[in-house]
Amino acid sequence: MAPNGVYGVPVVDLSPFTSGGDFESRRRAAIDLAEKGQINGCVGITGHGVTSERLKEAFAVTKKLFDLPYEEKMKAPHPDSTTPHRGYSGTGREKGAAKTALETTDEAQKDAYSKTTDYKESYEIGSEENSVQYNIWLPEEVFPGFRHFTTQFFWELNKTANAILEALIMSLDLTEEEAHSIRALHTGHDNQLRLLHYPPIASEMLKDKDMSRLGAHTDWSTFTLLFQDTHGGLEFIDRKTGEFMPATPKEEVVYMNIGDMFQRISNGFYPSALHRVTITGKASNKATAARYSIPYFVVPLADGVIEPQPSLVAAHGKQVYEPVTFNTYSDLMFQAVNVHDSKE
Repeated sequence: MAPNGVYGVPVVDLSPFTSGGDFESRRRAAIDLAEKGQINGCVGITGHGVTSERLKEAFAVTKKLFDLPYEEKMKAPHPDSTTPHRGYSGTGREKGAAKTALETTDEAQKDAYSKTTDYKESYEIGSEENSVQYNIWLPEEVFPGFRHFTTQFFWELNKTANAILEALIMSLDLTEEEAHSIRALHTGHDNQLRLLHYPPIASEMLKDKDMSRLGAHTDWSTFTLLFQDTHGGLEFIDRKTGEFMPATPKEEVVYMNIGDMFQRISNGFYPSALHRVTITGKASNKATAARYSIPYFVVPLADGVIEPQPSLVAAHGKQVYEPVTFNTYSDLMFQAVNVHDSKE
């Protein structure tokens, strides 16, 4: 049990979906996912199919990337425009909580979220076959093998993502026609692999009350897989208490959170999970260690229509969300969270 009586994020075993389990074992796992995931839109997942050895390699590559001099990393700069959402972004470029400020009607919260500054740097990677969201690569001589490894890793994570999507589909008891339409929206070519580095924070910087690793926000994708190192800080909102609960780093557990698109697809059955990354030990005013994480965003076709499934509308008695394309939705959200790149 976490501080203030808030429980941690529940864990489900989805190995029946990643390891070829029979129908009955998959059905039980899907029911467990529905029961735990519908509460706050987040779960920890075991049996996800990504080996610990592969993850260690991925985190080593991530650290090596961000250890490069800033000038070298800026040889693959994320453009100021919304497209492509790829390449390197320096510390201070994004304000994740700005999206939350845009959505909330509470004026006090709106003001607090709009001031929260993210202290992180990132590198975005996608499918090589996506000509719109095209990759922006470092020159090979800057980081030999980086492009090869991350491209392979991108598709390995997509395999896990597809298995989890199947679990979500089964958990909603959708018709085969509905299931087919959801699969068709998710080819993998619009997904995004993000490498993240949260630099150490000096004790003097901790006096800034608006300083944050990553402000509270929901993702506007379908769902996200969140791999993290051992330093912690990832938290999800407990909708019942209004307090944040820790997604404590655990061996062989990846955290998954529902995004805005699957909230719409499920007609609100699964809520989009509000989450943040806190500065652990901030109250002590002691300098913090660096933190690394690797989120993988599962994203629908850019021009695909996202709408509640008919069987869920019928069960609920009303359609909670209007149809929208991911392009239209994400353009608005992207403008909210991005600020000018920081030239460190």
